[in-house]
Amino acid sequence: MEWKLEKYSRPKVKTEGAMVLRATDISYRRFKRRILSRLSTEFPLASSPKTTRWQHSYITENDTVCQRLPLDSPPRSTSLTEVRLGDKETLHTPDGESPLDLDKRGWDVSVKSLLEMSRECSRGQSDGLKVNEQDCIWKESEGDENPCSTPLPFSIIETAPSMPCSVFKAERQMAVPGLQDDYYLNLLAWSEQNMVVLGLASSVCIWNASTQSLQGSLHLTPHTSDLFGPSSCPLVSSVAWSKDGQTLAIGKSDGEILLWDVERRTSLRKLSGHLSLVGSLSCNQYILSSGSVLGLIHHHDARVARPVIGWLRQKKGICGLAWCPHGSKLASGTTDGLLSIWPDDPGATGKCLPMLTISHPTAVKALAWCPWQLELVAVGGGRQDGALRVWDTHTGVCRQSVQTHSQICSLCWCPANEELLSGHGLPQHQITCWKMPSMSRKAELYGHRGRVLHLALSPCGTRIFTVGSDRQACVWKHSDQLIWPREDADGHYCENRQCHETL
Repeated sequence: MEWKLEKYSRPKVKTEGAMVLRATDISYRRFKRRILSRLSTEFPLASSPKTTRWQHSYITENDTVCQRLPLDSPPRSTSLTEVRLGDKETLHTPDGESPLDLDKRGWDVSVKSLLEMSRECSRGQSDGLKVNEQDCIWKESEGDENPCSTPLPFSIIETAPSMPCSVFKAERQMAVPGLQDDYYLNLLAWSEQNMVVLGLASSVCIWNASTQSLQGSLHLTPHTSDLFGPSSCPLVSSVAWSKDGQTLAIGKSDGEILLWDVERRTSLRKLSGHLSLVGSLSCNQYILSSGSVLGLIHHHDARVARPVIGWLRQKKGICGLAWCPHGSKLASGTTDGLLSIWPDDPGATGKCLPMLTISHPTAVKALAWCPWQLELVAVGGGRQDGALRVWDTHTGVCRQSVQTHSQICSLCWCPANEELLSGHGLPQHQITCWKMPSMSRKAELYGHRGRVLHLALSPCGTRIFTVGSDRQACVWKHSDQLIWPREDADGHYCENRQCHETL
């Protein structure tokens, strides 16, 4: 009896160090469990007698938590052809940051799970594919009523600022509050259905260019509050339309991608796999390619149960991604200045090598394929470079090059007039129209007080939509009469820029 009293009279005292270790162990086990549950799939493989090779193995950025830790470690050489510009080995981003600093800028890399509230796909699919209704909420346009002082998205700016010597005026100047002033994001797209989509903070606004009215908006919902902190709402980091303009893809700062049917106002599917910000999206028929800040490119096929059918790897973050018009090549740009040309192989793995690798002095964010010469791709240089180059992807030779003396933030081809449009930053924040193939400056458009981050061309080729860091959007009329009047008879452009300085 005495022995029992002595035994039970000794209370177990937990030291502070033991409690910290236990809390840390619980946090790590929860973190690991949520990562693995996010990667796991509840959907069976497609019940087809023939399964493609990407359905046999589900590929994400890496398979286990331990393999995810060294994602930024440089892989082995992945280039078959390399072209380098200059003698500098250290590459810099357009903002003056080193490429390594880009990964430390505090981009939201979330691993939290969302509420498991899902429903059957709206298209009547019966293969068990489900989406989370709480990821995004559709809201109809509320008209012009705005009780707050903040202007509504795409509301007309009555007293629009203009340049002192501006010859061409914008048809419309609209407010876009909440636009992220981030050079590395891709937040604008114009569909074949004449719908303009623009990402504004944690929402996506859809503007009908035919009626010149706001069609509606999609609002991302916050994550649930848990051990990792209070609830936080992810930001929109990239947008893209499908080729037919029916499906909208939305890349988020937490690594997820949402697919929406805008006409039916319904969510189609949520694509997971990335663990970092999805900065660029590009569609090629039924394949959706996405690039993350950790340097991973994923190929998605939303028709199958396991949508990630292939992946590619780069050393640094992907800030530019574009399929060529006929879909035979994929161009990717990274923050360390590499332009890579990949073959049309959606089922490729990380061992796939690019067909061509071209090194640039600054990050390759602004890139665009030529619609009438399918082997040409245009690349705009950053603030420390300022050069506009057109590359031949067959030979790796630079066809044309011109120095703009400013940061090139966006590019767009105009096939009707065989022209190239470029959006610029300091010192003038202009949109420049280049006549091809001579690459002579044809016209310049002024209307923004900040760098022209995004630029898109209408399906008919008669309108240009630009978005600047001044949180203003402009619609310009594009035609053959868009000619700079100060060009002399020999086609030389007047280099006097003093009368075009920003107010």
